[in-house]
Amino acid sequence: MNIKIDRQEFLKILRIVEKAVAENKIRPIISCVYLEAQENGKIVLRGTNLELTITSFMDGEIYESGKAVFSYQLVEEYLKEISDREINLVVKDSLLIIETSDSSSEFSVMDPEEYPRIKDSIEGSGMVLSREKLAEMFEKTKFGASSSTDNLSINCVRVEIEAEKIKMIATDTYRLVYLEDNIKHDGSIKVSIPLSTVEALIKTLRTLDEENVEFKFEENQVFFKSGNSMVLSRVIDLPFPDYNGIMKSVSHNKKILVNTEEFSKVLRRVQIFVKNNSESKYSAIFTLENGNLYVSGVSETAKVNEHIEVDQEGEDVKISLNVKFLLDFIQHLDKNNRLIIDLLTSNSAIQLKNSEDEKYIYIAMPLALRD
Repeated sequence: MNIKIDRQEFLKILRIVEKAVAENKIRPIISCVYLEAQENGKIVLRGTNLELTITSFMDGEIYESGKAVFSYQLVEEYLKEISDREINLVVKDSLLIIETSDSSSEFSVMDPEEYPRIKDSIEGSGMVLSREKLAEMFEKTKFGASSSTDNLSINCVRVEIEAEKIKMIATDTYRLVYLEDNIKHDGSIKVSIPLSTVEALIKTLRTLDEENVEFKFEENQVFFKSGNSMVLSRVIDLPFPDYNGIMKSVSHNKKILVNTEEFSKVLRRVQIFVKNNSESKYSAIFTLENGNLYVSGVSETAKVNEHIEVDQEGEDVKISLNVKFLLDFIQHLDKNNRLIIDLLTSNSAIQLKNSEDEKYIYIAMPLALRD
């Protein structure tokens, strides 16, 4: 293989595909990046962990086609320190050689024939979505998913598209995030996408400049394509929790309306004290009383008491809540609007939403209230 490429473009694409790469001591070759200069003039870079694959294409001058599989970390570090606009990549004698105007470096390569054969696309039903909207919806939902792979049915973001609406839902059984938006497509897709794929996809979409992204689903795989980059991932076949039943079961007879920005500042100050709370991490006591909301928290060596005025509907109540859980949701809200908190009792789930947005809802379970 012998090619001339734009260094910055190669570095950009390398950073995209490496998001699918993870260390694998059993099969070291999939801890590497696959590079191929094809006879049709395409230059391909690919990374995979066998469950998630990211493939990107770029242009360049191909003097000789060929393949290479290399460990990307040193290559990336080296390319960042080079000033040349164009570089030559040559594979010779089991080495990847990077040639610049004043230097030459050699990197070990692995046998490309041993690299997993991954298809570039899938058939299945598909649709075109706004790249920016898709990335934003994933970002506003993913924090509610379980970060543990012990229960794969909730280690994911649920995506449901039907009747010109797209819904995203995530839950870790302690909280649930629901987000809905309108789209110009009447197709139907219902799929649970692994959290690791969602996180890699967000980073990939944020890197690209294209307006739209193609989204396909077939059997046990999802496929996203935007510009010259493609993401292929397995899906989670386990049943997703009945989120509709959970949302319908949440009732309330009390309501708090509070300035979102001011409440966020209160929570951030309280979080400093409660993040290492020995009794219950991130727990604080919220007391609603006569149009006032008092928030108190303790650590082993300090305590804090905060107060904010609110609009109150219903009787007074005292409840213990996870401050971090609240901030996870509030940080995605428009700070110019007010936050609505619906409550029932100190033992019942609470519901949060923006006063101007009924389609972005957060449900969180309370913590044990200790006197």
